[in-house]
Amino acid sequence: MDGVEQKIEIQDAAAYVEALQILNKKSRPPAVLRLLMNAFESYRQARKIGWSRPWNKYGVTTHRSYRLNPAADNDLIVMTLALLDQAGASEDARKFYEELLSADPRHRGQLMGFIFFQELHDTGSVREAVTLSFGRVSKKRYRDRVDIVFEADISDGKAGPLTRLRIYVDPFLGMAPPLWEVTQAAANLPGAAAAFDRLCTIYGDWESDAERLWDHWTSAYIDYFGARSVYARNTHFPASSHDAARLMAATVT
Repeated sequence: MDGVEQKIEIQDAAAYVEALQILNKKSRPPAVLRLLMNAFESYRQARKIGWSRPWNKYGVTTHRSYRLNPAADNDLIVMTLALLDQAGASEDARKFYEELLSADPRHRGQLMGFIFFQELHDTGSVREAVTLSFGRVSKKRYRDRVDIVFEADISDGKAGPLTRLRIYVDPFLGMAPPLWEVTQAAANLPGAAAAFDRLCTIYGDWESDAERLWDHWTSAYIDYFGARSVYARNTHFPASSHDAARLMAATVT
């Protein structure tokens, strides 16, 4: 990997291990670490290693992340189950997510969860979003996943109401696409608005909770983590006064 300046590709397991060692040591300049980290993440995502998935990466900037505690956050698990049921998942998908989110201590002890607050850019449109994500380790390197992405449009500089949800039920089944996925208008899911309001409240309530905040050093080198770039009036995720001033200045034409 020496001498690489503009592009880094990881094509096999040996290069993957070498990249991991370099990243853990942080032994290269920041610009090289960024290139290496994004190549590392691309390799992992293509093989469903770890937590990253395309819907949390492309066109996405995650500006705040919280770690869930499944033993303490049963209300969020119940809320997730209700939304999945309302969305009309396939029978195979339902069996999987019911087992993943089961109250049985044998399963609950394996459960992990995160909340990702995001800015989405897609063919000229911008949305505020939050992803509620549950999963567990599968075969050591892989993850079983259930994600619900809540989205609100930004129009004329103003954040609108919750408009749609994207749902991904994605147990690790090799390199296959998700077992089941759907996009639903928020109005079609009776529990969607209350669930979104709950997550918006969590955004502020957990801001100073060190046990909840997830801010691994690697996120500084991954393209889909970073600061927001668009100021939105009536934002669902209030920025600090300093950050709001920066966003307003950046959007002045």
